[in-house]
Amino acid sequence: MAYVIDIDKTHCAFRVTVTTPVLSDEELTDLYRVLERFACKGGPYSAIVDLSQVVHMPVSAKTIRSLEASASAVPAGTPRVIVAQEPVAFGLSRMFELSRDAMGGQLQVVRSMDEAYGLVE
Repeated sequence: MAYVIDIDKTHCAFRVTVTTPVLSDEELTDLYRVLERFACKGGPYSAIVDLSQVVHMPVSAKTIRSLEASASAVPAGTPRVIVAQEPVAFGLSRMFELSRDAMGGQLQVVRSMDEAYGLVE
């Protein structure tokens, strides 16, 4: 899986940018686990997961439900934003968001980085 993690100290946020056009079940699960490990090392930071470059996301509903049921990758009390432009990535991210909202999550899905930074300021 190809991704880059960087910290934006101005916005007190870390950003994960997925740089591959295809994101599978295994890759999404691996990304979530890396996010968990990274988020517990400092902060508190808001999180932005940028899926803008993802054009195909063959992720099963089972994987989404599994991630929904697990502990949040980013500690509570900080905004979490997913940027998804392609309809399939946006739709799957919204499924995840709606489930997290039912659990009291602070997750939002948007279509641009400008929107994402507006939410973490």
